[in-house]
Amino acid sequence: MPRISVPAGINTKIFILDDNALPMVSDVLKELWPGKTPWIVADGNTWEAAGKQLTLLLEQAALSPCPPYMLPAAPKPHPDYALAQKIASAMPENSVPVAVGSGVINDLVKTAAGINKTGYCCVPTAPSVDGYTSNGAALSVEGFKKTVPCPAPVAVVADKGVLLTAPAEMAAAGYGDLAAKVVAGADWIIADALKQDPIRPEIWAIVQKDLQDWIFDHKDLKAVFMGLAATGYAMQQHHDSRPASGSEHMFSHVWEMEGLTHNGEEVSHGFKVSVGTIVTLKLQQFFLNTSLEKAQQTAAAPVSFEERKAEVLELFKKGCYGDHPEKCALEKFLSPEETLVRRKEIYAVWNDLQKKVREQLKDQQLLVEKIRSSGCPVTFSEIGLSKEQFIHGIFTAQLIRNRYTILDLLYEAGLFKTAIETMFQD
Repeated sequence: MPRISVPAGINTKIFILDDNALPMVSDVLKELWPGKTPWIVADGNTWEAAGKQLTLLLEQAALSPCPPYMLPAAPKPHPDYALAQKIASAMPENSVPVAVGSGVINDLVKTAAGINKTGYCCVPTAPSVDGYTSNGAALSVEGFKKTVPCPAPVAVVADKGVLLTAPAEMAAAGYGDLAAKVVAGADWIIADALKQDPIRPEIWAIVQKDLQDWIFDHKDLKAVFMGLAATGYAMQQHHDSRPASGSEHMFSHVWEMEGLTHNGEEVSHGFKVSVGTIVTLKLQQFFLNTSLEKAQQTAAAPVSFEERKAEVLELFKKGCYGDHPEKCALEKFLSPEETLVRRKEIYAVWNDLQKKVREQLKDQQLLVEKIRSSGCPVTFSEIGLSKEQFIHGIFTAQLIRNRYTILDLLYEAGLFKTAIETMFQD
């Protein structure tokens, strides 16, 4: 089998990406789960894309697959923890789950396999997300979006012929999710410089070393999927999503929790992230275009705890974010005295940090053009956001997670509001 090497010490043991990979699933299952019966989980669309053919191949290989667990094609399955529990309870004894689908199917099966403490095989039908090979699943839990801890797939068998049949918008979404790693990397550089989240060079290299090659041409399906898979490996090794996720994903999470739809459809993760990437890039550009002297002269005065709490409650008044974000937001609070100390730390690295971030971003306009040409949206109106919702999302994104990014740097430097206002001056 034409296996592609994976890093040592992660849960994923086999990765295959080939022109005719579906027939190889049987050998993978026999090798990793001898004596177990395959159990395909798919929806109406992914069944037609690969599930039906895979079932015939498994039967020909004398593996006698269990009757498949079928989700409807419409309405599209929702990534909900309760549904993952239902799938877990339906899992036949002595079976190995085979997730045939894209991000939602994979996350549901990943969670179900985690609940039952059994591994699973992933057969992706679209190059749409970086979460195939990551630990954890992005699911709604009692109405609130959370990352549910669960092991990554033991095997990923990706058939290029199947991936090529995916809708164009799904391929674009995957490209948007991959291109976002450029600005996510810049956010990690910022966190490292301020000693908030040190970069681990060996994990940084998994994502960043070949990133420019992977995003060079959005039509190069193999390169894009290789990048998406590698990003998942990095998340496995780091035990969280820092190598793949910065402020651009926080915008996406806010809009998702707010139930963002456009033309009656839920906006894909990759499309929300692509717009978030452009926002992050503009904020990082503001940092690059602001001299240390100007930053010091124009910094807003620090606020008291009471003032900050009032701001937080106002931003969270929609009530769709759960209890954790509010707690996280207030835990991030720095007193006026602590803020001034932090600003000295920021000022001390300002010029050197600008050089590092500028090197990471390189040709910023080219990145925007690549994202646009892939079919991803680049403006907030393209995903159904009003200007008011858009601005609210930027302020709110800074609060929902304790992960240091450009949002925190600008807020602590007293430049956050100015940076946002500057975005609308062009």
